[in-house]
Amino acid sequence: MDTQKQIKETLEILIGLEKVEKHFNSTKNELNNAYKKLDELHDILEKEYNDVKEIEGLSMKSLFAKVLGSKEKQIEKERQEYLQASLKYNDFKKQVEVLEYERDLLKKKIVDIKMYENKLESLKKKREKELLLSNSQQGKELMKIVYKIDEFIRYRKEVNEAIDAGQASIDDLKKLVSYLKKAKDWGSWDMGSSSRQSSYYKKGAIDNAQKAAHFAQRQLNKFQQELYDVGVRNQEFEINIGNFNSFMDIFFDNLISDWVIQQKIKNALGNVELTKDKVTRLIRDLENKLGKIEEEISLLSETKDQLLLR
Repeated sequence: MDTQKQIKETLEILIGLEKVEKHFNSTKNELNNAYKKLDELHDILEKEYNDVKEIEGLSMKSLFAKVLGSKEKQIEKERQEYLQASLKYNDFKKQVEVLEYERDLLKKKIVDIKMYENKLESLKKKREKELLLSNSQQGKELMKIVYKIDEFIRYRKEVNEAIDAGQASIDDLKKLVSYLKKAKDWGSWDMGSSSRQSSYYKKGAIDNAQKAAHFAQRQLNKFQQELYDVGVRNQEFEINIGNFNSFMDIFFDNLISDWVIQQKIKNALGNVELTKDKVTRLIRDLENKLGKIEEEISLLSETKDQLLLR
């Protein structure tokens, strides 16, 4: 039997099984609702049974104190209500049993769905190879689609790599902001202090910020390269590394005064926050781009399937 005929037969079986699966899910939902109603009817049945037992246990005096009428009439009334509740419960229980039988029968039928899905995928791959090796018009169309899908998959990989590099840049920039704030705080608290301990803490805070700046700079360079790889080269999308570097000149020996470093750290914080915001916007753009890539791959895959199944 040729591959096309096998695909057609397998597809027809799958379509039938998918209808069965839909019916199975519908029956399951119906059964869940039926179980709830059955519980409600069971509660009513128990209540009516307890009412009968209660009336049977009452003395005539207690009965007259509770309701007017003879004990026999009251017992008969309660028994009738219990009987009606029992009939209703048993009738609905039979309906539930029918639904359970139908559900179990359908469940056995849909067990083979996965097997036929795998068979169809295997047949499609076989058919794809046959068409790609042929010199037919259908084969040429398939070749173009496969090439486009491969291109989008490679592009998706590069965009994901760019997003990862951008997220790593955000993490490093957050650390840098934290160290700069600490350096700024030490300068504020000890403004004008000439103690050795104060100078030590301020210098340590600045050293940590300086190290964090170098790490952030390296990661930003990597992010910029990843952006180039995905074709983001327009001026509005580029990170202005020059502006980012401009705050580096605050880290120098023999600072004139705490006031000077406070101003420089404040400017540096502003520049880093702006860079962080810019990277965040770029990541958002890349994520939007990624969504469009997924849509393109999905559409091309559908077109490819239609070609293989016809």
